[in-house]
Amino acid sequence: MTKWPLQSECDDFYGDPRDGSSWERTHLVDFSPPWRIVDEESGKTISSFKVNRRCADSLKRVCDAVWRECGANQDWIDRHGMHLFSGSYVFRNIRGGSHLSMHAYGCAIDFAASRNDLGEDWDPVTGVPAAVVKAFEAEGWTWGGRWKHRPDAMHFQAARVG
Repeated sequence: MTKWPLQSECDDFYGDPRDGSSWERTHLVDFSPPWRIVDEESGKTISSFKVNRRCADSLKRVCDAVWRECGANQDWIDRHGMHLFSGSYVFRNIRGGSHLSMHAYGCAIDFAASRNDLGEDWDPVTGVPAAVVKAFEAEGWTWGGRWKHRPDAMHFQAARVG
């Protein structure tokens, strides 16, 4: 398991995304989970999304573990909203803040935003399944659903908080 950087150390670990398109070409790779995913906003099937190359292998292990755990069953994935891709790389600040979001580094991913609203308590029935949380945490990823202030159950990041 990788020891991911603190959020404040991400420029050094992942590179500085403020460098624009040259940073994107150097640090981002296409990632495809083993199950079918759709862009939650448009409803269109997508084949891949961008993530930072430093966390791509770990994300592959996470997704492979989830796929094994659910018996490679797309119906299970769909029932639990894991097919609803809500975002990964996008250059932006943290909502309401002046620091870069972990999405700007390509080290964060959101699933099923419509079912896991920011700031709401995680619902174990309709929210992210425990098997998914376990797979991410086994790789050292931080799950936003555990945050005391404004839980963010849709969000996983390969960066530590505080």
